[in-house]
Amino acid sequence: MLDISVKQMKYAVEIARCGSINQAAQNLYVTQSSLSKAMKELESALGYAVFQRSPGGTTVTPEGREFLETAREIVYKLEFLERQAQLRREQRASIKISIPRATYITYAFTEFFKGIQNLEQIQINFSETNSREAVDNILYHGFHLGIIRYPDVLEENTQRMLQQKHLRFRRIWTFDYMLLVSRESPLAGLGQVHPADLRGYIELLHGDTSSAFLPEPKEDPGEEEDGKRIYLYERGSQFDFLSNVPATYMWVSPLPEKVLRQHELVQIPCPDNRFRYQDILIYHEDYPFSGYAEQFYNVLLRTKEEIESAL
Repeated sequence: MLDISVKQMKYAVEIARCGSINQAAQNLYVTQSSLSKAMKELESALGYAVFQRSPGGTTVTPEGREFLETAREIVYKLEFLERQAQLRREQRASIKISIPRATYITYAFTEFFKGIQNLEQIQINFSETNSREAVDNILYHGFHLGIIRYPDVLEENTQRMLQQKHLRFRRIWTFDYMLLVSRESPLAGLGQVHPADLRGYIELLHGDTSSAFLPEPKEDPGEEEDGKRIYLYERGSQFDFLSNVPATYMWVSPLPEKVLRQHELVQIPCPDNRFRYQDILIYHEDYPFSGYAEQFYNVLLRTKEEIESAL
């Protein structure tokens, strides 16, 4: 059995096409010495010379012509298969991602999806959950990406946790929580809000935001143990409450203006925020961060810029 590689056949075909080992090496992005060595190994395996070298260039030997006819056919068919495989990959999107219950992230993902909706095959697993489950989904459940949120005071803890679990990350942004209320709320006219302004109002909170790997400080400014609260487990419910019960409010990451108009909501800054928060996109160190993952990340950054420009 001949010990010949596809790479050697590709090299030989390119040399024959160029009539020059030097030019072929440039076209193939390899050194001339590497190419010459590969051809010597090929000819040794074949038992005859494929090329005749001379000061005037490189020509094909009579024996080499027959070999090159077969090699060209094999290389052509393999390149055809590679193009077909690449086309299928480009026509198929498979994405599994876990995110916090953050409207701007869902908004960004729908914008990203608009760009791939016409692909022939699309398989998306889009899970809204807490940071602990986002990490577990990557480590144990085959998810490609996750987005986790933490207060900036836990930056060191978070970086240590990611390193221990062999996770890499890309920063999305750092932000202050905003107060989200209905346009009909008496709070809507305030230029900024303080904890004392919220007495008597009803707070909406997500009920499963805890993280097992990070200590979590209280998330909202001036949080007290008493008061009125509703714990939600579906993000869509928050808009129903906020739009229909003007006495409700919620602390959220900043929202796109389009979403605020759609649900007739207002977001108000609070100068008494105790923490700034970080959102980062995480993935396993073995995951090739490219293609659709990179496209989505870029849409996230554009969405962040869009929101910041409107604040």
